[in-house]
Amino acid sequence: MRRMFCLLIVLSITQLLFVTSGYGTEEIYYARCNLKVIKGNNISWVNWQSAPTFIPAGTKLRVTKSGSTAKLVNIDTGSSYTLDIGADGEAFLAKFVTKTQVNIKKFPADVQANISGAVAKIGMTKEQAYIAMGPPTEVSNAKTNMMSYENIMGSDLWVYARRRFGKNIGVAFDPATGLVNRTEGIWGK
Repeated sequence: MRRMFCLLIVLSITQLLFVTSGYGTEEIYYARCNLKVIKGNNISWVNWQSAPTFIPAGTKLRVTKSGSTAKLVNIDTGSSYTLDIGADGEAFLAKFVTKTQVNIKKFPADVQANISGAVAKIGMTKEQAYIAMGPPTEVSNAKTNMMSYENIMGSDLWVYARRRFGKNIGVAFDPATGLVNRTEGIWGK
C-alpha cells in the first residue's frame, strides 16, 4: 500500500513537471497563413506550389507543443498535422499561427481568390502575400528560420524554396508602398 502511495506521488509530480515545463500544453490558435501540407501530415514552407493540400488561412486549430514539435488539429475536421518548431518554438510557431482570427473576406474578391489559390500577385500587400504563401525561407539573402514574423514583414524581398534543386520563388515589394511589384517563379502568374 505504501509503495502504491509513493508511486502515485511520483507520477503526480512527474505529470506536474511535464505540464508546467511547456511540454504538452494545448492552446487554440488560427492559421496565420495557408499552411502547406507535405509528406503525409507534415506542415512545411518548402515546395509550396506542389504541396498536395494546404490548411486555409483562418482555420481554427488546437495546438499542442511538445519539445521541438507542435501538433496542430483542425477543430472542424479533426485532422491532425505536425510542425517542427525547433528550439525556439514560440517564435517559429508564431510565423504559422496566431491567437487572432484571420479573415480574408475583408480583402477584395481578386485578392481573396489569390489567397485561396496560395499565390502572391502584383499589387498585394505584405499581409496578403504572407497569408497566401506563408513564411519565406529567406528575406534579403538571410535565412528566416531564426527570424520573427515582424522581422520578415520588415523585408522587401522574400524568397521561397521550391525544392532542393529547383528554381526558387521570389516576391519583391516596393519599399515606398509595401505592395508586391514583382514575382518570379510563381506558376500561373
